[in-house]
Amino acid sequence: MDFEDDLEALEKTLFETTQRIKKLEEHKESVNKELREGKFDNNTITETLRRLERNLDELHKKYEFLIKERDSKSSSSQL
Repeated sequence: MDFEDDLEALEKTLFETTQRIKKLEEHKESVNKELREGKFDNNTITETLRRLERNLDELHKKYEFLIKERDSKSSSSQL
């Protein structure tokens, strides 16, 4: 990702990432509920949870990167 001096694009990507994290966390919650209720095959649910965890981990890393970029750009623009 190369945001150069485009703080607006950075903010937009940050918002989109936050929304994606929220959706994945909601999905994870529903999958955990299904697992507790025994509605589906445990192997299928386990694989789904593994993928959700991996995707959430990657999105959290991206989110942290975006926050650092935004903060550094905000600091630079105040000079």
